[in-house]
Amino acid sequence: MLTEPQLIAYLEGTLAPDERAQVETVLAHDEALRQRVLGQMRLDTALRSSLGGTKENERVKQSVLAVLRGESEAALKRQVLADTARPTRLVADVVKRRPFKSWLAGAQEVTRRFTTAATGRWAIAGAAAALALFVWFGTVRSGRTEVELPSLVQANDAQVVRNGTSSPWNSNYLARAGDELRVASSNSATIHFADGTALHLEPATRLIVGGTAKTSRSGGKQFFLLAGALSATVARQSDGRPLLIETPHALVTVVGTEFDLRVATNRTSLEVTHGLVKMTGPSDAQPVSVAAGEFAVASPKTATQSGRLARNPFLWPFSSDSPWNTPLGNGAKFEPWPGKSILVDGPLVDGLRSRRPFMGGPPQPLRGIWINGERRGDVRFADVNILPSLNRDAVVLLQGGRRFAFELRGVTARADGDLDTTAMERLDLAGPGVFAKASDAMPLGLCSLGGLIRAGETENGIRHALAARVSRDRLGGRRDVSRPSTVWPATGGDAPLAEFLNVGTLLALPSDVDIRKLAGDSGAGYEIARAMQDYGVYVTGTIGFPFALLTDSSLPNSPSIDALLNQLVPLLRVVSNNTPQTPGGGGEPRRPSAPRFPNEAK
Repeated sequence: MLTEPQLIAYLEGTLAPDERAQVETVLAHDEALRQRVLGQMRLDTALRSSLGGTKENERVKQSVLAVLRGESEAALKRQVLADTARPTRLVADVVKRRPFKSWLAGAQEVTRRFTTAATGRWAIAGAAAALALFVWFGTVRSGRTEVELPSLVQANDAQVVRNGTSSPWNSNYLARAGDELRVASSNSATIHFADGTALHLEPATRLIVGGTAKTSRSGGKQFFLLAGALSATVARQSDGRPLLIETPHALVTVVGTEFDLRVATNRTSLEVTHGLVKMTGPSDAQPVSVAAGEFAVASPKTATQSGRLARNPFLWPFSSDSPWNTPLGNGAKFEPWPGKSILVDGPLVDGLRSRRPFMGGPPQPLRGIWINGERRGDVRFADVNILPSLNRDAVVLLQGGRRFAFELRGVTARADGDLDTTAMERLDLAGPGVFAKASDAMPLGLCSLGGLIRAGETENGIRHALAARVSRDRLGGRRDVSRPSTVWPATGGDAPLAEFLNVGTLLALPSDVDIRKLAGDSGAGYEIARAMQDYGVYVTGTIGFPFALLTDSSLPNSPSIDALLNQLVPLLRVVSNNTPQTPGGGGEPRRPSAPRFPNEAK
């Protein structure tokens, strides 16, 4: 159990490294205590900024902090942080009534009015808190309000540039105005505020905490996004003080919403998930309003372009040229299914298998993701106990307000609600959905979201390739389940063998198969057959059955689906010329390409 002196020393930065590590271990497993410390950090930052750094103010500053940190003064601390209505009204009343010949006279009146109604240590604490609020109010009136600083920055592999000096970011730092955070190309970071606002920085992102050059406002939350991308969940901001993010090409104004922001060489792209965001480009006379489901792109020489997003990355992920979104072409070459017949062991039963991704969002608790004792990321998720815990099962966590997902393996819930996992991969929902290099989280280089039959697609059309699992004895390579043979776009397995299927094999119905004769001209069966013919089916791994298509659990098994699959699957052929140079076999595509996301290169 931590003592109050330990916590005070931790906040002051005076603990020895081993003692600081001990405190942080306790905080990592005690959510209530962690939230208390975050609140205290916020209070310290506010008081230190408000009372300045002069020698005359230092005694007052330390007195305020010492009194407010006392265990018996917890109620006053909560009042100062969460219920400042009374002192705010008091200060406002003094400001309106008094012409102020000096700030000292005003401060004396505020302090006197607080101490009139209180005695003892409560009077001292009340007077000190009132004085801090008075100074804060005065800086607001004079236009010198300090920017609001984060309560916590979580970064695994990042540099902070402070006063021209670069050093590795660590948990000892509290962010300061002017800090530039540089996230490594293989990692991410999250910036938290006490009101619940969070900015999730993607790999290779550079962000400055502090004022923007395109506004004269000095207070509130302000950032400069130099490069990279972020996803934000912004709590409702106070009137007149929206969150501001400047980029090399735009100024983004946010009152409260969820959005993604990305900076490229010559443009800034914005996508809004919920709420309303305003973007002002260098050629814009007025800000452009961007609502939920819309995007905007600002560039140096043209007016900001905006419109509706052509597709939702959560329901239709990956780039337009992803193998998952590439239709077959008329140049596709077909070869027979190698190895034994798909129905040699009997008819297919329960031909659909669920690989459900899990969705979390802003209203849910923020949980850390840990690998070997190191916090590697965070997600919002309600009930971690519903996640599968087998090492062979992949778990995909989607996040509302972020346009990326985490794919995890070997997930277990910790006592504090965080997640322990053996491997993690961060997945850009606007990326290719395949990885050139296999990893522990994706041992065959294929994302588990790829090819899933998703909610609504069997009514509105499936416009992507499907994913299937087959029994291990139909795949080449060693009999090691984790190392079957692979072909592009899969990777990381044994060398391909022509007499077997391989993970990554693209199967499809040749164009001369009359799918309407087999599946009719509408309904779930027809949409599955049409996707098999227009996009094909990728073999993505093994299962304890001859063949099964993967779904997100929205499409249940049924006798009619099984009956149709028993007709369609034996007709599938290998697309032998599906390569990086000729995806889908090349030639004229059978379907239009998937709509591009705003940040995709043309």
